[in-house]
Amino acid sequence: MANPEVTLVVENPEEKAEVTSLVEKSEEKAEVIPLVEKSEEKTKVTSLVENPDVEQGIARKSDSNSKSTSSMSENSKGTILCVGCCIIVGLVVAIFALITGAIESIFLLMELPFHWIYPKWKKIFVISCVFAVLLDPLFLYIPIIKEDMKCIQMDKRLNKTAFALRSVTDFSYFVDIIVQFYEFQTIWLSYILIDILAILPLPQVVILILFSKGRGSLNTRKLMNSLALLQYVPRVLRIYFSCKELKGSPDGNIKLWIKGVLNFFLYILASHVLGAFWYFFAIQRMTTCWKIACRTGNRCESNTNFVCEDNQFRNTTLLNDLCPINSPNVTLFDFGIFVDVLQSGISESTNHPQKFSNCFWWGLRNLSSLGSNLQPSISTWENLFAAFISVIGLLLFLYLIGNLQTYMQSDAARVEARKHKIKFEKKLDKKGTEIEKWLSKNVIIPESAKDNLKSKIMKKVKQELEQDRDVDVEKILSILPSELQTYINSRMIWKKLKAVPKLQSMDEEVLKAMSKHMTLKKYAANSYIIKENEPLGMMLLIVDGVVKVESSSSSNEVSSRLLETGHFYGEELLDWVKVSLFPSLLPLSTSAALAVNDVEARLLMASDLCAVAAFYCEHFSESTFRPPPVDVRFNRLGLANLPYESTLHIQG
Repeated sequence: MANPEVTLVVENPEEKAEVTSLVEKSEEKAEVIPLVEKSEEKTKVTSLVENPDVEQGIARKSDSNSKSTSSMSENSKGTILCVGCCIIVGLVVAIFALITGAIESIFLLMELPFHWIYPKWKKIFVISCVFAVLLDPLFLYIPIIKEDMKCIQMDKRLNKTAFALRSVTDFSYFVDIIVQFYEFQTIWLSYILIDILAILPLPQVVILILFSKGRGSLNTRKLMNSLALLQYVPRVLRIYFSCKELKGSPDGNIKLWIKGVLNFFLYILASHVLGAFWYFFAIQRMTTCWKIACRTGNRCESNTNFVCEDNQFRNTTLLNDLCPINSPNVTLFDFGIFVDVLQSGISESTNHPQKFSNCFWWGLRNLSSLGSNLQPSISTWENLFAAFISVIGLLLFLYLIGNLQTYMQSDAARVEARKHKIKFEKKLDKKGTEIEKWLSKNVIIPESAKDNLKSKIMKKVKQELEQDRDVDVEKILSILPSELQTYINSRMIWKKLKAVPKLQSMDEEVLKAMSKHMTLKKYAANSYIIKENEPLGMMLLIVDGVVKVESSSSSNEVSSRLLETGHFYGEELLDWVKVSLFPSLLPLSTSAALAVNDVEARLLMASDLCAVAAFYCEHFSESTFRPPPVDVRFNRLGLANLPYESTLHIQG
């Protein structure tokens, strides 16, 4: 641009040269001024950058702004977390009420035919619960690390498989809720609440919300991890209660080898679950390191969610430097017990057999060693997880040892019980044979009632033998009920009466009538039952004890004999009662009866024998029997008056 001051035309050469020089100087000056201004601005900027006080002031200002923003963010996250917990509790209650109403509606509207499935349902449900617990850890393997991009990606194929299998097992829980309601007809008298807690989709929520969307703070993730781990409690409890119900059922006898397999299966299951959580927590540990690195380096966004689908910028160099895996530096970040899964590369692998087997082996190895090889970092949750592994390993070991000891004792007890049972059965068979012989020898029993009587006696004998009390067949009546004793006693007396030579041809009705009049009496040792030459007023059947009978002859010679159990004394009364004319005097005893020891005997008094003879006169005399008048009947004998024939109540 031309100088406005130079507008005139100069013709003089000298003046022209002077003016030209002035113009050139003016142009140079105009060019220098903007350069100086730029230099001053540059110097000012440089001084601001190089001045540390100014830089720290700016940093402190930005840090204070970020801290105030983060505190506000943490407060809002805490509020959101509380609200979320309340919503979850409300959803649980709502789901419980919805399921309850649905079940009631189903049973009101439809009568489901459970009769064909219910007997086998318990076994089906136990198998389904076992598969559910085995399949749940698949959700924990869904997140994988994409190392080159420093982000978390979902294993879509495993995701679909896990969700499909979980839906099938959850359906079995829903069916069990209906079956339980069908059985108990009430919602609170069964395990429906446990089924509802077991059916909550906590693994799905953890995977979908925390990883696939990258949502949730660190505290939220810890809460959801705890809930996912705690959901195994109702699932394992349901297996325990179902096995307990199955064991209590009539066909619930579980063989010993099956119990051994189940105990070994607990180790396999625990190793599988703990290995899956080890992998899952390792993924979270890596994302935690990335977040801390972003906050420390200030070279990436602090709100990065590290989800591959978001396509956010991540400073991979910074993350590699602050979260080293191949050469871990505990001063930068300590991965603790999770460094192995990150170094091995299985955290970014989609080779499922390789991933499952490595994690399973880690869980089995640390369960077997009770976690003694674990070296966790200072993280509280990591130390709790390591302690949990140690406690679970110890409990499983104690449970296995306890069951092994129980099985050994039960096996020894079973062998001993089998031997005792064989010995008991042999002893019972022997007693049965002895009782059968005793009944044939001592009791008259109709063939139709023989088996029934023997079974009743053997039932009592079995009870006595089960209580380790020996049974004396000769005193079998002492253990029998009173009604059975009365029945057998009457039949025994018939048998004894039938053994008397003078009564062998007597009708059973007469013997039955005579036995009803026989009374039991006891005599002390060395006491006389009947003395010689005294009136013989009774017949004597010895039930227990020994009686000595002494008789003297005309030459004053004394002869004696012993009568034992089952023997009769006083048979002379039978001849006396058979005379054609009714006797007015009792016969005299031709011998004396002395009790050698305590004697128990059944007595048939002469008056009772006369009463029976009067009623069955045709059996006691070949001629017509004519009883004496009532006013003279046995008066001279000093006996009680007998009733009329019409007043005798003798059952045939």
